[in-house]
Amino acid sequence: MDSDRPGAPRGRVAVLTVVALVVVLVCSGLGVWQWQRGNVVVTEPPARQPVAPVSRIVDAGASGAAAVLSADEVGHRVEVSGTFDPSVDLLVPGRSLDGVVGSWVLGVVVLPDGSGVPLVRGWVPEGAAAPAPPVGQVDLVGVVQPPEASDVAPSTAVLPAGQTWVVSAADLVNRVEYPVANAYVTDSAPAAGLEAVPPADPGQATRRLDWRNLAYAGQWWVFALFAAVIWFRALRDERRGTGEDDPGPPPEGSADGVDDGAGGRDMSGAR
Repeated sequence: MDSDRPGAPRGRVAVLTVVALVVVLVCSGLGVWQWQRGNVVVTEPPARQPVAPVSRIVDAGASGAAAVLSADEVGHRVEVSGTFDPSVDLLVPGRSLDGVVGSWVLGVVVLPDGSGVPLVRGWVPEGAAAPAPPVGQVDLVGVVQPPEASDVAPSTAVLPAGQTWVVSAADLVNRVEYPVANAYVTDSAPAAGLEAVPPADPGQATRRLDWRNLAYAGQWWVFALFAAVIWFRALRDERRGTGEDDPGPPPEGSADGVDDGAGGRDMSGAR
């Protein structure tokens, strides 16, 4: 029989080891795959998403929580179509660009529905004159940003007419007669004489945990551990069956033998 040949046990051990290794690797890999699927990216970073109409991202008529930008809306690229309100042509002083102090140039674009969207048209160095807002229909692409709080203002001093410390709907609604979105947009391609203002917040991807896939990952890793345990027990049983774990008979001259150290003669009955 094959089991009587010395090479047969070694062959079975080798097969068991290969099979166990394959099962462990496969189950471990499937566990990693399920773990990655469990960490789901709900949305890509806003800057990588397709350009959307600004009215889809911000709503000047919204109130409460609906008026606050979500994590996947901040930094979103939007298309703004409308006309600049000629009565809102403001400078926001104390803003630096590449280490140079200057001002943002702020306007409001009136959308077809009659609401307004604050728009940072660009940046000018301190003391430079800003070009007037364009007349007529405009179509531009920019990046949505959350409104600024009063604590970002570099000073509380009273500014001259035509200037404001922060970009905020709370300030702009006192200057116009129509609703203004609780957000602002930075123009990505400003007109001549202005430099683009990089978004303060580029936004980030939204993630969530898929607990079902995470549970599947744990199951695959348990299977891998189970396969390793089965391999260990099979290897132990195989060694026992071949006698490799049998210590064998005690050596000659030991206390369990009949050799008393005197040439093999039992002298226990000698006088």
